[in-house]
Amino acid sequence: MGIRNSESLVQSQFLTDQNGNPTGGFTKMVAAVEADDGKSSELVEVISIQWQDGVIPPGGVQNGAFVEDVLEAARQRIQFFNESKFRCRENSLAITKIEEALQWLDWRTRARLGEGVENTYETHTS
Repeated sequence: MGIRNSESLVQSQFLTDQNGNPTGGFTKMVAAVEADDGKSSELVEVISIQWQDGVIPPGGVQNGAFVEDVLEAARQRIQFFNESKFRCRENSLAITKIEEALQWLDWRTRARLGEGVENTYETHTS
């Protein structure tokens, strides 16, 4: 999808527990970067995401990234471009769509909280 073909450069491994529940994993992207000598290039990891492993128990801490975290990072980066001479309709639309995705994920969390299933492997019904 898209002219950059990033999906072929981004590699992910998603893990599950013995019950098939998502428990973490990673996503990375390696790209060729010009070496210091200016004549060659080397492969460098330019994206490295360690995904949240399991639920956050009461009193526990987050141990990896949530999808919302990565979407927010992307939103901030596009907003940075939009605050420069590179402001354009396409950037503004991309920001709007990311904000919409974040809103839907927030609504999912609110529904899960309302049903008492947030931070569990139970599904919500709404």
